[in-house]
Amino acid sequence: MPAFEKDDENYWVSAPSAMGPFKGLQGGGVAGLMVFELEELAAARDLGMAVSTSVEFLRPTEPGRLHTKPVVERIGRRVSVLSNEVFQADTRTARASVCFIRPTEIATIGHPPAERSNPISFEVSPPVAAFHGRAWMMDNFEVRRSDKGAFWFRYTDDVVSNVTPLARVLGPADWAHGLARPESPQLADPNVNLNVLLSRHPKGDFIGVLPKTTWMPTGIGLGEAVLSDQQGPFGRVMMSVALTELG
Repeated sequence: MPAFEKDDENYWVSAPSAMGPFKGLQGGGVAGLMVFELEELAAARDLGMAVSTSVEFLRPTEPGRLHTKPVVERIGRRVSVLSNEVFQADTRTARASVCFIRPTEIATIGHPPAERSNPISFEVSPPVAAFHGRAWMMDNFEVRRSDKGAFWFRYTDDVVSNVTPLARVLGPADWAHGLARPESPQLADPNVNLNVLLSRHPKGDFIGVLPKTTWMPTGIGLGEAVLSDQQGPFGRVMMSVALTELG
């Protein structure tokens, strides 16, 4: 079942697999839910392609019921901005903005050369358990790792039913900092934001994440990754990380 479904009172309700590795729901799932609603709203108004999102996680979103507040911030001739927020009771837990651009043809620009990959040729990675030992968002994916360090994600259950293109990317993108986590020291590494930019929407079932991290002695980290599909790169992700000693 999807990570989030609506109940009879129009609230979103999280499934067990929407959990993150620590306390609260997985940030990529919460972000995907907000962005899904904005992409649907933009499609109804013909606002073009979702090219970027900036998400801030204000506090952990607990499992259970939540509601959202999508807003149209600006509609322009080509560029529009929409925003959304997640609330539990009266507490705001996350917010997101999405930029949309209406495409236009420019004949003097050619398509970039394809950089084809065949993720199905790589072995499926063993399941990864969360720190709490229960179901979590990683259970919604089949994951394969290439010999070049890229992780290829294929959903077994979506964030929501009829998921939209950018919302679908956010689940894999949110893992970038954890996929390249240094082996030592052992630290908790929650990301406080999520920034994703796309040059096009991905095609096919697989989303590839080629990650890189930078950990500083100040306890501040940076996660980043190139996002690809089987035809080549289509976007980037970056996030700030609040490093915390375990124990």
